[in-house]
Amino acid sequence: MHGSERAGDGARILVLCAAIGEGHLTVARRLVADLEARRDVGEVALRTDLEVMGERFGEFMTSGFQIHLEEGRWTYELAYRVFFQRSLPRRAAQRTLAVLGARGLRRTLGVWRPDVIVTEYPVLSAALGVLRTHGRIDVPVCSSVSDPAGLYYWAHPGIDLHLLSWPEAVAEVDRIAGPGRAAAVKPLIDSRFLHAPPREVARADLELPSEAPVLVISGGGWGIGDLEGAARTALEYDPEARAICLAGRNEAVRTRLQHAFGAQPRIRILGFTERMPTLLSAADAIVHTTGGTTALEARAVGCPLINYGRGIAHVRAHARALRDLELAEWAPERSALNAAITRALIQGRRPPMNVEALPDAAALVAALAARGG
Repeated sequence: MHGSERAGDGARILVLCAAIGEGHLTVARRLVADLEARRDVGEVALRTDLEVMGERFGEFMTSGFQIHLEEGRWTYELAYRVFFQRSLPRRAAQRTLAVLGARGLRRTLGVWRPDVIVTEYPVLSAALGVLRTHGRIDVPVCSSVSDPAGLYYWAHPGIDLHLLSWPEAVAEVDRIAGPGRAAAVKPLIDSRFLHAPPREVARADLELPSEAPVLVISGGGWGIGDLEGAARTALEYDPEARAICLAGRNEAVRTRLQHAFGAQPRIRILGFTERMPTLLSAADAIVHTTGGTTALEARAVGCPLINYGRGIAHVRAHARALRDLELAEWAPERSALNAAITRALIQGRRPPMNVEALPDAAALVAALAARGG
């Protein structure tokens, strides 16, 4: 739990997130920092747990997601196919989330008394959207959407405003929630990605050769996916190629990778790192095994993105959407990865994302608070 308070009569903002995956936390914390910097915002509180929906229900949801994604991925795929892709079960699931989470959410709102709620997690957005639709809460709700596609739980007709870090997602939100409820905003990522160092400076900082192909391999905060296979393909791509493999916060995966590659001088194995802006500036491409914020960070820097693996559920939807939008390559199998790397490196780095014309999410949230919905 996090909060900040200052003198004055500024808006009270409650930001709700879930500590499931690093990306959601990254986006929520950036929004909180931007809100805290505004003079028209008096208090900001951040909750990063699903226990805002009730202690027992929140614990059940959190442990369920972890089991789905870490141990029984087929169960997550099944749930996605039934409760996401099919309209009647999806609506029933959203109502169930609202019913089971209503008491906890209303209790949370009673404690914080916010002028606006901002969510950065689809389960929370869906539950609050249903409650808002049926008049069970009278506080305006914003949904911060950090995914490019697959937005049925992020977006809902009951949400007052959807804040989209991917401008390409506006059409999907309009279709789900109705027109006029979505705004593309400056991506809610660390500002260092929007001012990343030049390639040559980044490579010198990381002690990388100036001309050799450099590929970053990332499994997200949980270090999931075939990182070893991706790293071996990267090293096989060119005899001078360098690979930087990121295991996130998964120490078991990091240990396994270190054992697999030993003292191989052309690869570095790292855990969670704060140097992603420099890594993405130095790299010729990033091979990523999950969806999420890393794809947005790569776009902001202009680093070519290769989604690797068939993925499950929303991860697959992201990979397909970014491929169709020509924003990334997609290699579903390891046998397709070499060709995807070749295409990405031939195309070369993209121009950094132009965000100057986009509004700040914090400004839109504060404006909604001032209007009272």
